[in-house]
Amino acid sequence: MSESRSRFLKQSLWMVAATVGGGAGMALVHGSVTRLGGAQVYFQFKSLMAIFYVIGAAQGALWTMAARQTAMALSREAMDDTRRRLKRSAGTVLIIMTGVGVALIPGGPALSRWLKLPSVWPLWMTWGLILASLLAAIQRGVLQGRQDFAGLGSMSIADGLGRFAAVVAILTWVGGGASGAVGGALAATLFAMAVGFRALKPGPMEAMPTAPTPDTPPQAATGTTGGFWPLFLGATALQCLSQLDNLFLQAAVPESWQKEVGSRYSPGAQIGFALSQFTVPLALVMFPKVARSAAGGDGHQAFRWTLIATATLGGLAALGCTVLPWLPVRILLPGIPTALSAPLVPWFAWGMLAFTLANVLFSDRMAHGDFRFVPGALVLALLYGGGLWGFQTALLSGSPAEGLQRVVQLLVAFNGTLLLWAVIMSAPARFRRLKAR
Repeated sequence: MSESRSRFLKQSLWMVAATVGGGAGMALVHGSVTRLGGAQVYFQFKSLMAIFYVIGAAQGALWTMAARQTAMALSREAMDDTRRRLKRSAGTVLIIMTGVGVALIPGGPALSRWLKLPSVWPLWMTWGLILASLLAAIQRGVLQGRQDFAGLGSMSIADGLGRFAAVVAILTWVGGGASGAVGGALAATLFAMAVGFRALKPGPMEAMPTAPTPDTPPQAATGTTGGFWPLFLGATALQCLSQLDNLFLQAAVPESWQKEVGSRYSPGAQIGFALSQFTVPLALVMFPKVARSAAGGDGHQAFRWTLIATATLGGLAALGCTVLPWLPVRILLPGIPTALSAPLVPWFAWGMLAFTLANVLFSDRMAHGDFRFVPGALVLALLYGGGLWGFQTALLSGSPAEGLQRVVQLLVAFNGTLLLWAVIMSAPARFRRLKAR
């Protein structure tokens, strides 16, 4: 077990380093957009990224599905079947996104006006980014399922640092405002896909796959796993709980508040996202190991290691943001006034800790093919959206500082409830496993 723990630690440290490297590039993007495009362009960019994350929730489902199918393919026949099904998934993505593009032709102008965008071009760039990211998600899932974390980490670094370089280059030499910023993200995703294609070349692991054990269930040996829709609905709920606040602020706040959102709210949200980059990689390493364990392989200890590490690292980070809330803003977002942004940083830090812990618990359930948490997560997402728009007047009353604090407090309350639901859904299975031992 010590060797397995050592391997898990090495893989986790690499994924943390790769994710932090890629995340640092993405964090620098936000400061660069603010500096090169101004507060208004940054506000538009954040809203377009929120659309990308919410509508692009399918990429989380595709990633998880590809990872689980690949991890559970314990024979040559299962691996060949998995490749065929993933190719069909890529074809389906192309067909659906083509339909979305056709719908965007007549509906794009009205949507751009609703989001206060200067033209429809930022929406087309976002459409291209979503399409590329969906296809890249399948690549990432295969690499994760094969436990090829070198290739997966390389894609993360290429995407993050490439995004920073592309956004700076486009905004400096070409311009384009929000269109240029999202176009830079699209260029970086295409570059990461090129890295992913190179990493997906057949290697020694595929040449000599792990043979199924005698007690392996038939569905594990054939690579049959949970369907796309439970994964998609679960990913959609989680994305809504983490991104709807940005869409709400873009659509609901008065124009006089937009600079306040960029200087008070957005920095804290970005700090919360950056903190997650230290803990989410642990769940990435955990998932294929738990899925393989469920199919008859090893890896049953990965969940416990991941949960302990996430709680420890995330708790220390949230505590640091509570004691010194101005420090992460000064490090990651130089030039942003800390007096305005620091008060909301602790709220985002603790809210993100609850979200990442819930993600670990849900990832464990998905690896076992247990999707009973999905209906409850969807209900929470609907209630959250209803709370934002239904109580819009009460939330945004008073000064911008008061209104934006109420918005983030609502976000933290729902993330805490999400964690409670994750514990309720996970506890019976963990108890049965301990009792069986």
